[in-house]
Amino acid sequence: MPHRDDEHPLSPVLTHTESQLQSALDEVCEDVAIEHTATDDLIRIEETLVAASDAAKRAISLRQRIDTDNQELPPVS
Repeated sequence: MPHRDDEHPLSPVLTHTESQLQSALDEVCEDVAIEHTATDDLIRIEETLVAASDAAKRAISLRQRIDTDNQELPPVS
């Protein structure tokens, strides 16, 4: 993974977003036998996957913004 500037103003937001994504993935990536999963649980899984998808999209946008900002800055001497 490319190094991202921890000093960038968006770094805390990115860290929080990545944490949300990891939590959502951890929640739904348990060892689940779908054929024995109740419909209510499948609905919860689907909602969690939507949240994970949204968090992934935000993380991608934030990473791209940070990377672009870092490319535009002159090197520190």
